[in-house]
Amino acid sequence: MTKRILALCRQAPYGNALAREGLEAVLAAAAMDQVADLLFCGDGVFQLLPEQSPAGIGQKSLQRNLQALPLFGVEQAYVCTKSLAQRGLDLEALSQGQLPLVPVDDSAALIATYDSVLSF
Repeated sequence: MTKRILALCRQAPYGNALAREGLEAVLAAAAMDQVADLLFCGDGVFQLLPEQSPAGIGQKSLQRNLQALPLFGVEQAYVCTKSLAQRGLDLEALSQGQLPLVPVDDSAALIATYDSVLSF
């Protein structure tokens, strides 16, 4: 039986390595045929904003990592609606590439359905 893994993406996209490491962990798990999903919450919702230009701070964009998720079998990602509202964002403002974003009102209930939870 395959265990289900959820990565909590809680960090802003730049300033430290946690956002990139979270996406890479999900890509690695998916490459090993694990069921790996993401929940963007807190400042992690900023990872999904389109047209980011981090070159000015000497960082690489996370967009390639996000675009690669479906290629590795990640079919959807969850987004905390409370986190969006607290930051003045809505689902339509986020990057809607190949990865469908599913709004979640009760993050705790979603988290409880997974075997393992990784926090980044």
